[in-house]
Order: sequence, then C-alpha cells, then structure tokens
Amino acid sequence: MVLPSLRSFIAAFLFSIFIVLVSVTSVFAQGAGIGLRPATIEDNADPGEQKQYDISVTNLSEVPQTYYIFTRDITGVESGGVPIYADPDAEKTGYELSEWITLGVEEITIDPSAEENITIQIDVPDFATPGSHFGGVFISIEPPKMRTVGASVGYQVANIISIRVAGDAVANAQIRQFSTGNFIYGQSKVDFNARVENKGTVLVRPIGPLEVHNMFGKRVALLVFNESKAGIFPKTTRDFDIVWEDEGPGFGRYQAILSLVYGDQGRQSTISSTLSFWILPTNIILPALGVLAFLLLTAYIVVKLYIRSKLNAVSRSSRRVVRRSSGGMSALLLVTVVMLAVTALFLIVLLALFA
Repeated sequence: MVLPSLRSFIAAFLFSIFIVLVSVTSVFAQGAGIGLRPATIEDNADPGEQKQYDISVTNLSEVPQTYYIFTRDITGVESGGVPIYADPDAEKTGYELSEWITLGVEEITIDPSAEENITIQIDVPDFATPGSHFGGVFISIEPPKMRTVGASVGYQVANIISIRVAGDAVANAQIRQFSTGNFIYGQSKVDFNARVENKGTVLVRPIGPLEVHNMFGKRVALLVFNESKAGIFPKTTRDFDIVWEDEGPGFGRYQAILSLVYGDQGRQSTISSTLSFWILPTNIILPALGVLAFLLLTAYIVVKLYIRSKLNAVSRSSRRVVRRSSGGMSALLLVTVVMLAVTALFLIVLLALFA
C-alpha cells in the first residue's frame, strides 16, 4: 500500500520540477528579444567631418530589460552575409571605425514592448584614410567586460555602419572563379558559383546579368546576379551562388556569360567571365539508346537471315563461287548502310526534340 503512494508522490514532484523549469526557460527566452533599427547605416564623409545618427532599440520581451551598448570594428562578411567582427586585440587593417564612434549612452533600461532611441556621433579624423571604414553598434543583455573575460555567452544584436571617406579611393574588383557544380548535368537545373575579390579600398556591390546560351548560340536564360546587392569588403573575397532552372529538358553544350558592374554612378567598371557545361538528359537518352540498340540488333538479324537465304540460293547454281563472293560484299555493305541510316535518323530525331 505504501509503494503506490510513494510512486504517486515522486511522479507529482518530478512533474512540478518540470513545470518550474519550463517556466524559467520561457522567461529567459522572452527576455532575450531585442529589436534594432536601422540594420545598416551607409554614408559618405569628408576628413574632419562630424556625423550623427539615431538608432532605435526595442524590448521585444515581456519584462523590463537593461541593455548594454558598445562598438566593435568589422573585418568582413561570411558567405551567408553575416558580418565578421574584429577581435579587440587584432592587428589594425586601416578600415576601422569604432574609435570614431561616440555613444550617447552605454546602458539603457527599456520597459516591455517599448522602444527607445539612442544617438551616436561619428567624428571622422582629419588624417582618415580615403575609402570605406566599417564598424557596428552592439546591443547586449550583458556588460562588455563579462563577455571579454568569457564569463558568459549572452544574447546580442548589432547593426553595420559603413562610412566612406572622400579622397583618392580605389575601386578594384576581380572575378576569381566562375564555375558550375558539375560539368555534365542530367537536367536543366544548373548551380553557378562566382568568387569575387575586392582588391580596392571601398565597399563594392557587383551586380549584372548572367546569360545562358545553347549550342546554337540562342539565349535561353537571363538571370540577375547579386540581385540583393550584397557588398564585398575591401581586401576580402566573397562567394555568390545562383541557380538556373528551366522547364524544358535541355540538350547539348551550353555557355554561360557573367557580366558585372561595380563602382559609383558615372565611374563604373565592368568585369566578366565565361564558362561551358553540358546538359544530357539521361532519363531520356538512356531509353533512346536502348531503342537504338534494339533497332540495330533487329536490322542485323534481318540482314543476316536475308544473306543466308541468298547464299543458299546461289550455292545451287553453277556460278556458286562468283555469286557467293559478290553476295558477301553486298551483305557487308547492306549492313553498314542500314546501321548508319538508323544511327543518323536517331541523332536527327534527338536534335529535333531537344534543340
């Protein structure tokens, strides 16, 4: 009698613990919500100029939350567009921005679902290097010092600030690689990859057409490369992926031409690259080859039976040797002609279907 009661007590106790843990987890998850606008700030400035911007911070949780504000430099972006923030102890690259930023506040408390504006000021030094400089403003639920010593991981969001300093800046981009995932495709679904390097001192956003031509030189597709206008940081390389998919089966050799434009309006530069690939629809070609093999085999058997009957007839005549020799030559010629005719007909039908 005691054992069932004990089991019921243990079950109720474990269920209570589970409810408490779920409640605590929900509170922490809700308390982590932060909204930040704008996500990016891009502007031009002269050496010695001062700029001011407003950033909106929203508490998306259901409890009051204290947020900590700090800045960091950006050294580049990952392939997915995620910014790479510099280590505070890393070597300077000449494109830093964080030291120019002055924060209006470094700590702010916001009520649930409320929004507050903070002002940042950017003072461009007189000796600032011409070109693009990058940084970000972080909003975190933990003080920066705690993150520095590794006491906690925390939750944070950040925007991207890009200030282009006037002067003798260099815009220079190159297509390092333009390729497809395969050389031969079984259907009209081709994945392209382009690796573009920014060798200049300003942020570039290469954009342009990607044309696909079939083996007759006819353009069958026109795609927009980097339609989102993603940027490439100076002295970095970025990969771009784009997929072409056609409703038709496709057949033969294709050529893709990538033409990109980058730079300021009126001073734009172009770069281009070309590649070739093949589309061979195996789901259609393999059955067709099977039919062709069957036709050739059938033709060979029919011709062989025909020759054998003719030779038997010739052997009964007085000119057996002469006619057998000429019959053998005619048989070989007939087999060759039939096979070539069937093969040519097959190729003509194939081209007519997929060209």
